[in-house]
Amino acid sequence: MRFGLCTDIKNVKEVESLGFDYIEGKLNQFALYPQAEFDSVLELFSTSSIKMETACLLLPKSMVVIGDKYSKEELISYLNVAFARMDKLGSKLVVFGSGKSRVVPENQSWQESFKALVSVTKLIGKIAADHGISIAIEPLNRNETNLINSLCEGAALQACVNLDNVGLLADAYHMRAEGEDMSRIITCSPLMHTHIALKEGRVYPTYKCEEVEDFFTYLKKAGYDNRMSIEGKSDDWKADSLKALSVLRSYV
Repeated sequence: MRFGLCTDIKNVKEVESLGFDYIEGKLNQFALYPQAEFDSVLELFSTSSIKMETACLLLPKSMVVIGDKYSKEELISYLNVAFARMDKLGSKLVVFGSGKSRVVPENQSWQESFKALVSVTKLIGKIAADHGISIAIEPLNRNETNLINSLCEGAALQACVNLDNVGLLADAYHMRAEGEDMSRIITCSPLMHTHIALKEGRVYPTYKCEEVEDFFTYLKKAGYDNRMSIEGKSDDWKADSLKALSVLRSYV
């Protein structure tokens, strides 16, 4: 298994020095950089031994893809820039979390919203495929969105989209926040990607505990041996990520 850290891609040198295998950048951040700022980031990566293999935060928080405020033209325009920048960074996977973007509107049923999300995800997936990029659907807890809150719902969305480059992500924090049975990892596999943080405070997993052990146990039972990114909070991200990386590697 390979381990990465979700953080600002300008931190790539620090992430490299800490011993991570890759960095997971924030697409809705660097996709909006002025060109000169993005060019300076490319310079950083040109001398780094690790790459931005994956990205999180697919959409800007202000972009809505469900309901009356959705603009297909705006989405396509954004994705063309975002995926072109992923190409330049050599990244081939982006996580579709973006909870605020996919909220069920008050005047629309869950079923209608789900159908709309299927259509939008299919559009995103097809544009991504032109760049050789995969989309990992991320179920989020109910404090972040009211649409796709479990692995099973994420798997249903994946099945309805039915594209080879659209898969599913399991996030240990969101599963714990929802009280979801970890055995769903087996039921809903194969997985395309994983995220991890502890439930209490969504902090980095800096020590061995049942939460982390259970996550690894079910991932192993499901035959998962791909990437895992730490996505959480820390008051000292360098010190905590070093501890967390040691903990994660001890379970492999």
